[in-house]
Amino acid sequence: MKIKLFLLCLTFILILPASAQDRIVDNAGLLSTYQKQSLINLLTTISTKYNFDLVIVTEINIGNASPRDYADDFFDYNGYGYGQDRDGCLFLQVTDSRDMYISTSGRGISILNDRALNKLSNDIVKHLSGGNNYEAYNIFLLNWEEFLDLDAYSRSYNFFHQWNVLLVIISWALSLLIGLIIVSSWKGQMNTAISKSQAASYMVSDSLEFNEKKDTFLYSTVTKTVRQQQQSSSSGGRTHISSSGRTHGGGGRKY
Repeated sequence: MKIKLFLLCLTFILILPASAQDRIVDNAGLLSTYQKQSLINLLTTISTKYNFDLVIVTEINIGNASPRDYADDFFDYNGYGYGQDRDGCLFLQVTDSRDMYISTSGRGISILNDRALNKLSNDIVKHLSGGNNYEAYNIFLLNWEEFLDLDAYSRSYNFFHQWNVLLVIISWALSLLIGLIIVSSWKGQMNTAISKSQAASYMVSDSLEFNEKKDTFLYSTVTKTVRQQQQSSSSGGRTHISSSGRTHGGGGRKY
């Protein structure tokens, strides 16, 4: 009976998601106690609300492993992820090589589409490049809160979210332009003077003479240069299989 009870408790422990403390693994020692606790509080709130695991891992170096493989394996073999599909995302920072990688699992793969991944990566790298590690982790969590909130309403991060500020500016500019056109139209209607459409009435007779000149080109040479195509270093739409056999998405870059 005691053995059965022990096995039951063990099984229950194993199926539980990792604790909030374990979701912040600062092996590189980049966070103060206060910063770590602040991130844990935010992370716990988001993960609990959306049933989605968010993990932050920092390492000084990872040996010969690639950031992608290390992030995927860290997520898989430490039991992260909510539900049967292991829904979640892990952010990895390697200080020696200045690598960052974002590994998605479960429904995180579809939520973090190309546009969302590009925004998330740009926001994180902007802070990491300036040495603001805490701000980078905080923006990682806040971005995911936005993505998960959209997903809760069966929506995804798209063009209109990415260019929201620009679209507002364009709307204001168009409104101003339309207003100027209307005002100019009203002003034109107030002018009762009739303008002449031709300048003949104002020109002195025989005062203007044209001499015709013509250039004839017999040959022409056209030179074509192949334009280099830019390639993205990360893509949320592509997936791969980790060493554990699970499917992951995401992407990474240097900072």
